[in-house]
Amino acid sequence: MIEKNFSFEVFNTNARDAKKRDILFDIEKDTFNKQNLKLKKDEYICICSGGTTSSCSRNNFITLDLRRKYNHINFNKETNIVTVGGGVIMNNLLNHLDKYNRIFPIGLSNLPGMGYVLTGGVSPLSRRYGLAIDNIEFIKGYLGNGKYFSLYRKNLNNEDKSLWEALRGAAPFLSIVTEVGLKTIRNYPIFIWEGFLNEIELIDIIEMAEGFPENMSLQWISTDKIYIYIVAEIKTESDKIKIKEYLQVLNKFTSLTTKNFKSLKEISFFPKELDLFELNSNYHSEVISLLGEDLNNNVSQFVEIINDINKSKPNKSCYVACQQLGGNTKKLNSYPSLFIHTNSSWKPWIFASWERNNIRDKEISLNWMNESWCKLKKLFPNIHLAQLHNHLQTHDEEVTRAFDRKIDKLKDLKNFCDPSGILPPL
Repeated sequence: MIEKNFSFEVFNTNARDAKKRDILFDIEKDTFNKQNLKLKKDEYICICSGGTTSSCSRNNFITLDLRRKYNHINFNKETNIVTVGGGVIMNNLLNHLDKYNRIFPIGLSNLPGMGYVLTGGVSPLSRRYGLAIDNIEFIKGYLGNGKYFSLYRKNLNNEDKSLWEALRGAAPFLSIVTEVGLKTIRNYPIFIWEGFLNEIELIDIIEMAEGFPENMSLQWISTDKIYIYIVAEIKTESDKIKIKEYLQVLNKFTSLTTKNFKSLKEISFFPKELDLFELNSNYHSEVISLLGEDLNNNVSQFVEIINDINKSKPNKSCYVACQQLGGNTKKLNSYPSLFIHTNSSWKPWIFASWERNNIRDKEISLNWMNESWCKLKKLFPNIHLAQLHNHLQTHDEEVTRAFDRKIDKLKDLKNFCDPSGILPPL
């Protein structure tokens, strides 16, 4: 069903401001017919599951908005598996699971939709529970050729295994996912250290974090100031002992405060003092996410580069942030995925923004993002393709660095699954 003149309410201002040709709310037979949709040669359907990326809508493109028709959530008390529609936003998922004292390891924001899950999904709890894709039990939806699929992790034949691998990490290029089954975890208390640090202190914290146990992780953001979160889940007596040990060590960072939360759901990351949400509500933006292994003796170099990047940023709304992986993100790969950089320990990302409708400002900010990426490539050579940038010059390199040795296999699958180019191109 097509509705024109629909108010497209999404978080990402690029997508919200895009002059869409049409919006689809249901998957119909015509969805997979490029001729009937009157798609031009280089056009495709933009998919909106959460609406946090610029790729969910483009000028003069059709958007398929899954949030209205595919927003169901059903929790199975016997298996602790939750069935989630392709248009469900993570915040709604957490609110539903809270009724059962369960949780799913989301990222630093509760705004994303299924794209967060299908492209990898890095959480403050990932070091204990793995990436979001490690917790997928089944996937259902339509390939770009219109064929319906229903894949269960415990019941894969040889033909299904390649598609299962590809959908976990590269689903947006191959399919429209309408439903997934996710393993949930019990709610456990969360202990947090948070606060502003200087550059020297950040170096000490990162060096310390590379020795953290699996129940602890470091997240930080660098704008005009540096703000960090150390997140610790308290599940066992051993966890309590480790936290007491780190309390003594971290006491030297006098600017850090400690807080207790009933679960990850209660935490609002990145304080109001940074003004990020207010600034970005009126700005357009793009994000590139990098991946790299342990820094070891290169921590000081890393922080120096971040300092250099911040000095050259074009406006206050631009920033660099980072999440910690490792632990079970390196181990839970019994079923391979297209998130191939499982040896990664760190995921820094570069956030470029510009005043809406300011073409010159856009050019400057994107150049800053690319220059910043170049400065970080030596330490973080790989890409987490959490956002699609086929409209940017960096797209080809991003795809190559994201899928590396699996890129040819993915291209073959793309030709089979989406021969008419209904979905975003590789």
